[in-house]
Amino acid sequence: MYVGLAYTAAVETKTERWTLRVTPAQDAAVRRVLESTGESLNEYVVRHAVEAAHIDLADRRVFAVDDDAWSALQEILDRPAVRKPDLARLLGDPSVLEAGRR
Repeated sequence: MYVGLAYTAAVETKTERWTLRVTPAQDAAVRRVLESTGESLNEYVVRHAVEAAHIDLADRRVFAVDDDAWSALQEILDRPAVRKPDLARLLGDPSVLEAGRR
């Protein structure tokens, strides 16, 4: 059976290579997962490494920005607060987790 796939975004060419060394136990654990999911080692490692990188970047506490970006941020932070009635109502209602306790 032939299936044609239509891509909605440009496919990026993989040009970089990683070489990793692991213990036999680490290798066995990952390969057990691969057997159950059918995913390739490359797909699995890259997917999890990129997910972890995004989490680590989001958890950063210090960001370095240039003067223009700092000025733009300060302008945004210095704006007067704007009341948002829909948001206040939403946050004032009990959450689905709290609703059962009342």
